[in-house]
Amino acid sequence: MRSWTVLIFVVLLHACNTTPQNEVIDGILEVPENRLDSDSRTLKLVYKVLKAKKADSLKAPILYLQGGPGASTLIMEEYWKNHLLRNDRDIVLMDQRGTGASGANCIDMGKAIIAIARQDLGPKEELLALDLIFNQCKEAVNQKGVDLAGYTSQENAADFEDLRKDLGYEQWNLFGASYGSRLGFTIMRDFPLSVRSSIFVGVFAPESQLSGETVIDFEKSLFEVLRRCEQSEKCNSRYPHLKNRLLKILKKLKSEPLHLEYDSQLFVLNRRDALLLLHHSLYSRQSIANIPKIIEAMEKGKLEPINNALQYIELIYNLVNWPMNNSVMAYEELPFIDSLEIINAHGKSELRFDITTFEGFNSLSDWHPFRASVLENQPVVSDVPTLMVSGSLDPVTPISNSIEALKHLKNGYRVDFPDESHDLANPCFLKIAEDFLNNPFQKPDLDCSTIRQPLEWNLAKPSQ
Repeated sequence: MRSWTVLIFVVLLHACNTTPQNEVIDGILEVPENRLDSDSRTLKLVYKVLKAKKADSLKAPILYLQGGPGASTLIMEEYWKNHLLRNDRDIVLMDQRGTGASGANCIDMGKAIIAIARQDLGPKEELLALDLIFNQCKEAVNQKGVDLAGYTSQENAADFEDLRKDLGYEQWNLFGASYGSRLGFTIMRDFPLSVRSSIFVGVFAPESQLSGETVIDFEKSLFEVLRRCEQSEKCNSRYPHLKNRLLKILKKLKSEPLHLEYDSQLFVLNRRDALLLLHHSLYSRQSIANIPKIIEAMEKGKLEPINNALQYIELIYNLVNWPMNNSVMAYEELPFIDSLEIINAHGKSELRFDITTFEGFNSLSDWHPFRASVLENQPVVSDVPTLMVSGSLDPVTPISNSIEALKHLKNGYRVDFPDESHDLANPCFLKIAEDFLNNPFQKPDLDCSTIRQPLEWNLAKPSQ
């Protein structure tokens, strides 16, 4: 299962402003499914505009770009409703084509993927099972007349440009997370005059590689977390020799999977499931704090920590629209994956897992035949003021992505949080973001980002 594609910005820290909700405008934008086809059918994309609480504000709005690809955007309305940045700026939300209320297809795919994970399947069996459900979905969308060639970041970006014109905004500020940053870069490239500034969290630029580096980034993040536990007197005392224990339990799960009850049904947790569970647990500092307890739970067969982690994975997988996800990734990433690099990375991996199985690239190759030109793998050269925010513990969009993208951004800045991961939100970031939005051509004060916030480990003893 392609766990790294579920790059959704699920914010856990809500703004503290309690001002009553102001006007919300609901609307539908009609766009062609494929702008290269004169006979293309029309899509209806659902959007909301959360008007600024300061009614007479003339500041350029914020366009929020959701991650995934394939996650719904309108689910973020509650988060943005009382957000600090809404005080004097409109917040624009629109479910991207093929997601949420904007023509989502095969909405039960997430459940089907979790059903596969429940079983103790070998690598080849798992691939066959994934291929089966993807093929069933592809047959269903073909019967509906869906043109899979139209589900790309370029078409997605053109949708938002049409929305900007429809709403009458001269420019707006982009706020993208994970895949939302990939989409944001595309908007900056294709419609540079429409963008006043950009803020990207968990940077995934077009040139970012998602092949062998996926293994490396995962292991680097995981082992750094284990190292930090070892350096913490309390964590190390509670969970000694954590790395060795992890390697030992992963080896055991390969031949002796753990049978447990999850959601009133049997779940057979094998080695690949355990890696998937750990991978997703690395996405935020809140879930990272539970990783030592999860490793202990896999050793001792304790259900609660594992069930909690599985619930989060199931939530994310059900939020993603997989046809949209597959279409974007097959078009924009698959052509640029280096198979030899994947093999080499697998050979160097201390965890020794096969990324082609772990991420399910084989299923992608049969999704559709459309492949992007080299343009979709090239850096975006831009003078749009851009703030890129990264967490040092991020297992999917490492700091190196920001470093590379910054080389091509004349007015780019980056800020790194040493104790944060992929789902990053804290008061310091919000302050930096607000300052940047007000003066995007001036480097914001980043001093607060250097103040360390050590991980708060879950040290609770297992229940008896």
